[in-house]
Parts: sequence; structure tokens; C-alpha cells
Amino acid sequence: MKTKNEAEAIGKLFWQKSFFAGKDLAVPPSHPTRNDAPKEHPGLTDSSEYWLNRLFAGIGPNQQPGDVMRVFKKGKTVLEIPVRGLAPVTLIGRHRSADLRLESNKMAPYHAVILHDSGKFYLESLDAENGLYLNRKKLPLKKRIQLYDGILIDLPGYRLAFSLAGAPPVGEENQPLSEPDAVPDFFYSPPVAPTPLRIHLIENLERLKTWNPGLTRLRVVDILDETHDCKTFRLMPVQPLLFCYKPGQYVTFILNVNGREVRRSYSLSSSPSRPHLLEITVKRVPDGLVSNWFCNQIKPGDELTVTGPLGHFTCFASSSRKLLFIGAGSGIVPILSMLRWIADTAAEVDVKLLASFKSPQEIIFRKELEMLSARTGRFQVAFTLTSSWSGTEHWTGFTGRINAPMLNLFVPDLIERDVFLCGPDPFAQSLSGILRDMGYDMSRYHTESFGSGRSAPPAAKTGGIAQLRGTLHKVRFVKSGITVDTDEHTTLLELAEAHGIEIDYSCRSGSCGECEVKCRGQVSIGPNCEIDEKTRKAGFVYTCSSTAASDLELDI
Repeated sequence: MKTKNEAEAIGKLFWQKSFFAGKDLAVPPSHPTRNDAPKEHPGLTDSSEYWLNRLFAGIGPNQQPGDVMRVFKKGKTVLEIPVRGLAPVTLIGRHRSADLRLESNKMAPYHAVILHDSGKFYLESLDAENGLYLNRKKLPLKKRIQLYDGILIDLPGYRLAFSLAGAPPVGEENQPLSEPDAVPDFFYSPPVAPTPLRIHLIENLERLKTWNPGLTRLRVVDILDETHDCKTFRLMPVQPLLFCYKPGQYVTFILNVNGREVRRSYSLSSSPSRPHLLEITVKRVPDGLVSNWFCNQIKPGDELTVTGPLGHFTCFASSSRKLLFIGAGSGIVPILSMLRWIADTAAEVDVKLLASFKSPQEIIFRKELEMLSARTGRFQVAFTLTSSWSGTEHWTGFTGRINAPMLNLFVPDLIERDVFLCGPDPFAQSLSGILRDMGYDMSRYHTESFGSGRSAPPAAKTGGIAQLRGTLHKVRFVKSGITVDTDEHTTLLELAEAHGIEIDYSCRSGSCGECEVKCRGQVSIGPNCEIDEKTRKAGFVYTCSSTAASDLELDI
């Protein structure tokens, strides 16, 4: 930074030069305010004089002058000055007597000067330390350069942009200037246009929160048609965060469908190796309330509430170096999540996938699965088709339902592999029987089937179960002070809902444990309930998968 003596010396040099050049110098007016304090931009920001000058120049109140100088700071216009109204000499700097006073600690008291002569405008730099840049090129000290239409002048913290449509052509003195090594960062920097590429997710990575179980708001950013009756919904968090979960898990959506709250769980097809995005894949179910609502009503930009992640169907628990995945229909969704994880992390495992679909047109994720098989050396994918179809495709793969001969042909080393199976209940039951008959070690068998449980709507709160049949038992809800009758077919969650007693839940299929309640008495537990032995011995039940086998007391 210059000393006071250096600044005064430069000022004297300028005035001496102008005097011997024969120019009449205009001393900047002070324009005192009511308290006689000088204004920040004397001569250029006094509104009364500004409008009077425009009037005498023949510029009406609604007319825009043709030639202007705009002053930018932090990307915004802070001043707009008609250049035809400039005096023959306009000093720019941070000194209080400068004609254009610009505040910046790197700005010299008198940093530059604009000269107006015979309809032409010239610029000179008066600062030897930081100087100024013309169209991002350094202007040498004392070099006079003619201003022209579109020229940009950068000073510390500011930019001057000139619109001089009527300016005469530039002369020989406007030769190109040498390129600087770099423009100092304290000079004006044009604001960077916002990028659609979400770079903040990388630049601010350490500030992003990690997804935790609980309620999360998501925004739909894209919808992909997988087949004629199946769509993938791509979701991003409303508030930026990193999605952290186990491949194969699911989330539960809390939806308002036709004016009532409905919860549905959908497996994630995305992988935690891609932590900025969630994907769910929804296949239409005939007369299905939520699947059809999702596919018909949800559009990009919509916001949805989910809870999760939930579920225990994941390859994370496997220590085997050989895995077999078996899927049918939309059961391929959590399997794709695990396959993506294995491929993205280059896990050293040998993977085979056998997937069952009705026809080639109904194979979900077909192109991606074939690409994984082609580009990943340890992946092998095969499909089997179970129905006849119309079309021109010549099918050379498996046909028919999965059976022991097919497994022996595709997976001759079956007994060396952990098996992960997902599909409808009948499919899962059939395959588990086939594996047992083949002598497979069922302790290495992992399954998630889907049927009515996960997609069943909550029972209506009608004040009681419509019909009880068979053996009846008494159920006392201790904290609610209510005792009701039930049969051996109604789940405890449905019973509670029917009598207006709220129990938290998510999956309704015995996977998540959200509906866990302390229970005294004997219950029957559904075959798909994933409650562990330790939790059962502690006296807890999953109410969505438990029915009464005796009189009960529930601590709720």
C-alpha cells in the first residue's frame, strides 16, 4: 500500500502533466449536504444535479442515454453514469475528493483517470502498485488508451463497463496489451454462473450430513420407464445429505392417497456407493392402491416423506466369496442394489444371477444387468422366461420355472455359494423347497419375499373388527385401558388400529421392527417375521406379524 507522500507525489505528477498539456482542469465540486459533510461520490451521485444535467442534455425522464459507464461490485450494478455528462477530467480512487470514489483497501487514493476530449474518452492508470486491467490485460502506468464500446476496466474490487455506441473508431494508440500472468484475486471477479452439475455436493462434502433413520423429505428429480408397467423414481434429499444404508434395504413412504394416510415400503434399487441419490422401482399391481397412484400421479418436482432405511435382506452379512442371486419379477429390485454395490466397490466375489420373468418385454433392468455381466469379469447373468409371448426376438436363454436341473446347469457349484432370493411368496416357497431337496445348507439361504404383507393398507379405524371367526381371546391394551376380543387370524397391529390405538409401523411385513411391543401371553408369529430369538425371549413381539394364541396383555 502506498504511503501518503507517494500518493501525493502521483497526484502532483498528474496535475502537472495535465497543466502542461494545456487542458483546463475541472475541480470536483463538493456538493455539501445539510450537515456540510461531503457525499461519497461527489458530482456523480447527487440526484438533483444528475436529473438537471440530463434535462439540459436533452434527455427526458423516461429516456435512456445511449452511452453509459456501469460500475459493478460483487456482480451487481452499483452505479450507472451517462458518460456524455463526465467532466474533461474524472478522477477515480478512494480519496474523498475523487470524482468517482470507490472504497477498497487495494485502491489508491487516485487510482485512474478518465479524460474526455472532442467526443473521445481516454483512460490512464495512476497507480504503480496494483494498477488496473483492460479486458483482463494489464494497463501499463501512464499509458493512455482510448475507450470503446464494450470495453471492461477492472480495478481492485470493481469493474467499469462502457457502452459507447456512438464513440469514434479507436486509433493506433489502442494496440493490444500484453497478457498478465494472473489477475490478482483482490481485483473484480465476475460471478460464476451457477452450474446444473451440483458441484456443491463435492466442494462441501465435509459439511454434508449423513442419512440417519427417521423421517426424511425427498424430491423426485427423474422418472424412468423400465417396462410398460414398471417405473424407477429417482429421489434427492430436499436438504443435502449423504445417503448411507445397506444394499438391499427399503424405505417406507408416508403418503396421502385420496385424503387418507397410507404407508408403503419399497426396496431401494440404488446403491450406497452412489450416496447422493436414492432410487425406488415400482411395478404396477392390478387394482393396487399405491403402485398405480405412484405411477399415475407422481411427477418430477414432487416432494415425498420417507422413513428408513429398514430391512435385513443384504449381502453385507455374507462372508462367502461366491454368491448366487435369484429373483423373480420386481424381486430383482433389491438384488440390483446389491449387484451395483459389488460392482462399484470391485468386491472380490464371484457372482451369478438367475432371474425369472414372464417375457423379454417384462425383464426389469435388462440392459443394465447385461452390461454388468459384460463389463464385470466375475459376474454372470441368466434369465428364464415362464410364459409364451408375441414378438420378433429369438430367445436363446432358459425357459420355464426355475428347477433343480436348471440350477445344476447354471450353478454347478451351488453348495459353495450363499443364496439371496427375492420374489413373490409362492416363488420363494417353491425355491426353498427345491434347495432343501438338493441338499443345500439352508443356513446360507437368505430371502425376502413379498406378498400381501408389505403392500397391505392399514385397517380402517371402525371401532372394532367387522367379523371375528374361530377361537376368540381377550387382549388388554394396558396403557390405553382397553380390553377387546380378537381371533387367531387378525394381527395385533390390525386389532390396535381397529380400536383407535396407535402403534408405530413401517413395513407391515415383519422386517423393520417399528411395531415392536412388550407382550405377555402366547402368540403365533408369521413365517416371514424377522424378529430374532433374543427379542422374543425378552417378551417382545412384532405386532404386524403376530396373532393371539391365548389371552394377551400389550404394554401400549
